[in-house]
Amino acid sequence: MADFQEYVAEAKQLLVLATAVADQPSVRVVGFGQDPEVPNRFYVVSKPDVAKVAQIQANDKVAFTTMPGAGGKRMSSNKVTAKISDKTWPEIEPLFADNKGWHSGHPHPEAETILELNFDSVLLDSFVEAPEAIEFK
Repeated sequence: MADFQEYVAEAKQLLVLATAVADQPSVRVVGFGQDPEVPNRFYVVSKPDVAKVAQIQANDKVAFTTMPGAGGKRMSSNKVTAKISDKTWPEIEPLFADNKGWHSGHPHPEAETILELNFDSVLLDSFVEAPEAIEFK
């Protein structure tokens, strides 16, 4: 059985987020922080006036995949809903504390929009282990 948290660690807080509006898909690489209380919830911080925020407001169904880590370990899900979070920056700041590269691109995260990604299931895949689907209840 694969270890979900090991796959989260291999993602190095980066995922490819896919949105779609009016049958037009759009993807981008974003940094994420995992909710310590709800493992199947990731937070993404974004400038409020970028396309992904408007796309999520128009269609909350999104998908993600992570970049391959050691042994090709990656996660993906197409059963994700996204929304603007009720959390404030001080509440999620610890989730991004060790990500210096992320901070260089987000010098004022307190002025940004916090997006919440909630997923019902995730596929754990690698180059050396059989794929495994994890369901969250």
